[in-house]
Amino acid sequence: MTFSEYIENLAERHVDIRHKENDEVHFLSSEREKHTALDSVLHYPAVILDRGSGFGYGGATGAYLKDRDYLLFVLEHVSDTSDYEQIEAALDKCERILDEMLNQVLEDKRKNRQWIAFSLEEVEADYVVNIDSQLYGVIAAIHLSQPYKAVNCRKAFN
Repeated sequence: MTFSEYIENLAERHVDIRHKENDEVHFLSSEREKHTALDSVLHYPAVILDRGSGFGYGGATGAYLKDRDYLLFVLEHVSDTSDYEQIEAALDKCERILDEMLNQVLEDKRKNRQWIAFSLEEVEADYVVNIDSQLYGVIAAIHLSQPYKAVNCRKAFN
């Protein structure tokens, strides 16, 4: 399971997000075709996962890693951008959802040894304020190192 599939699964199971209920879409990913259809498809609160700044290689001899950076957004639509109580409530709700999702990643890491390289110390977060689209929420920059396997490699050399 890829990290994108894992986060989508978390979004499907989260009580506030209600992913795919009544054919509503509450999750988008840069790894999926619906990534650019924000206004026409997305329902809120929403989770968006972007590949971020890319990937790199690291580790040590015999223990190579493939490092990936992801941007995880949790967003809520606010109908009145001058209603500061509504904006604060949206920011608080999105922050709580992000905390719950990251906590579940830690739980899965502990119980199932899934995403064993995930570390909360490496996650940077900030608030999102997009007045034009009436979206408010949070963004987390997640750095994930996984053991390097030649899974993308085919037998390309004769």
